[in-house]
Amino acid sequence: MRRLALAIVAVAFVAACGTEPPAGATNSTAQAQPAAQIQPVSRPAETAPAARPATEQTRLAQASPAGQATSTRFVAGQHYRVLNPAQPTNVAPGRVEVVDVFWYGCGGCYVMFPHMERWKASKPEAAEYVQLPAILNPGWQPHGRLFFATRALGIEHKTHSAIFREYHVNRNPLNTIDAMVKFLAGFDVSESDARDALTGFSVDAELRAAEVRARRYQLSFVPAFVVNGKYVIGVEQAGSPEAVLELINYLVARESAN
Repeated sequence: MRRLALAIVAVAFVAACGTEPPAGATNSTAQAQPAAQIQPVSRPAETAPAARPATEQTRLAQASPAGQATSTRFVAGQHYRVLNPAQPTNVAPGRVEVVDVFWYGCGGCYVMFPHMERWKASKPEAAEYVQLPAILNPGWQPHGRLFFATRALGIEHKTHSAIFREYHVNRNPLNTIDAMVKFLAGFDVSESDARDALTGFSVDAELRAAEVRARRYQLSFVPAFVVNGKYVIGVEQAGSPEAVLELINYLVARESAN
């Protein structure tokens, strides 16, 4: 049984969630399917960014979560992708933005979540952690709306992990306003406050901005991590969740030294 569980976790990482909408998705409020029905899909070949030549080869230094030196070697175009052109960031000068791009319905994102929580506890001083819900197709919009609503309500630190569990453990797709309102009631949010947040102008604007940002990052899968608007990291490309954290730390150190 233990081997089977490990195999399932490995599959969740190797098969990233791609841009294909869930079966039967037709609108923004009834599209995300329960975890029991969703199978992570590989990045569609026709939308995959072309691999860059391995012209930039670097040795990791002080890149582990604990800040220990390691001899791991990362190659641009193989373990991570260089964005061309680089994209603007939303952090103060001297800070290095690390954007965690996720979808609540993605099994790989759910499994990666505790790894990122541990990374946040010991992240490099220069790193500025940012969460960005992926709006890679209309079927993912409801979960983006829910994330931005919880942030507007000031409770995202309480609800983020709970939404993952609600979807993947309780198999509640949270794909309608009514379902989201009922879920938020468990966090002492009144129905009127929940509906106002979920349907507010600011949330609509953030959804549009998130969609544009993912497009500028040239993303076609999640989980994905974007460092300082210049580098895109995926679990499959990096090799493992631990390698993702090491690679993030390496790139943050390199950017902060510039």
